[in-house]
This record gives sequence, structure tokens and C-alpha cells, in this order.
Amino acid sequence: MVNYVFYDDTDCGGIVYHTNYIIFCERARSLFFFKNGVLPQQNTQGFVVKDMESQFFTPLKLGDTYRVLTTLLEFKHTFIVLRQEVIKIGEVYNDEVLHIKAFDMRIKLAYIDVASKKPCKIPDNLRQILSSIHTLCD
Repeated sequence: MVNYVFYDDTDCGGIVYHTNYIIFCERARSLFFFKNGVLPQQNTQGFVVKDMESQFFTPLKLGDTYRVLTTLLEFKHTFIVLRQEVIKIGEVYNDEVLHIKAFDMRIKLAYIDVASKKPCKIPDNLRQILSSIHTLCD
């Protein structure tokens, strides 16, 4: 799916706020679950961010188009590790197709019981859906 950088994603110079790259990745993860007919939370259990590392490469600007690529790096009973890359694919004022990495993030998501805040096993229905991620475009 092609996404656009909107005015509210940017600062007064038209550059995407650094925190919005994390939001772009979060939206891509949520969309993955929605497209598979489930939520990333089940009853009183759900995914929380345990750890993340990120790098910024080329800034996105107002009107740019981008994609989020998600790759499953590790899959355990109570957590997953993903790599998410924000790739600039175009500019509104330029017809050239680009493929420039803007942002890269490694994120560990733990599956916990929200009430006890303790790790718990990822349910089978979510495990099945998650196992389909090899490399996925939002």
C-alpha cells in the first residue's frame, strides 16, 4: 500500500517528525492484523513494545510517498522480533520511482496479560497469522 506524507506529519519545514516514523510502523503492524480479521489484542492479553532500536537515513518530506516493509526476525512463544523499514518510493512533484530507505527499526514485541503484566503464550490463531510474515509490505 502506498502511503502519503501529510501536512500534519511534518514540522514547519515540511520534514516528517522523528516520532512519526514509529507511528508509520505501528500503523503497518495494526493494518496487518486488521487485514487478517483480528486485533493485536485478545481479551485481556496483547502485544507491548519490549525493546526497539532505530536508525534514520533520509528524511521524508511533505508529499512524499512511502511503504513500510516488515520482516519477521524471531518468533518465540511469548514474543516476536520484527524489522520494519520505511522506504521512500516517490515524490508528489516527481514521476520518478524511488526506493530510498528513510528509517529502519528492530522491535521486540512481548505478548502479555495486561492485568498481571506477565508474559503469556501467543494464542494459536495469532501464531498462525504471524507465521505468514516473511517480508510484508503494508
